[in-house]
Amino acid sequence: MLSIKRLAIVAVVVGLFTFAPQRAVAQIDLGRALGQLFGAVVQQQPQAEKSPYDLLKEGAPQRSKVLGTWQYKSAKIEYLGDNPLATVAIQQLETLGVAELQKLGIIEGCCSLTLRRNGLAVVATRDQIKDVYYAYDETSAKVTGTFDYLGTEYSARGYLKLPNGRLVVMIDASDVLNTLAATSDLATDDTFLMVKGVVEGLGGGVFLSVLFER
Repeated sequence: MLSIKRLAIVAVVVGLFTFAPQRAVAQIDLGRALGQLFGAVVQQQPQAEKSPYDLLKEGAPQRSKVLGTWQYKSAKIEYLGDNPLATVAIQQLETLGVAELQKLGIIEGCCSLTLRRNGLAVVATRDQIKDVYYAYDETSAKVTGTFDYLGTEYSARGYLKLPNGRLVVMIDASDVLNTLAATSDLATDDTFLMVKGVVEGLGGGVFLSVLFER
């Protein structure tokens, strides 16, 4: 139980923080002062680190900034999870993923993306032009694309980034693989099945990040 003397000292310490000038307050550590008074240091709570998804949300580009035509530059695999064993797997996925994009005619100089204000995105590759309907939330950076293939509707989720004036479209790798399995002859390919198994094993957080420039 606290003595009257200690209660008075506590009141003085708190009073100093309440009424002292700002410069003086900056030089006083309330936790340390009270800790010394009671024989223990009051531990300050460490600031929680922001997750990659929090950073994406904070950096969400305005819708008006992403509209227009963008030219394809490159692609890579990004992993936002916390599995420490994922690095080697991601490197292998990146090699296979970029090779698959090239087979689909998505190469630098022959591919573009046009985002229109009405929610229509036009994807032009070396071999074809495809319409994709997209919905973008500029408060979270989340984007969803939907397209029709032989009468069946497919969709993919992801995020948009705009670092240094360049557009990055991050597409959920699980959605990419599921779409490829349904729209191509890769469903029984051994390499494809291996890649799909790796992505599923990581439990999410794997994205195909496609870089575009004006």
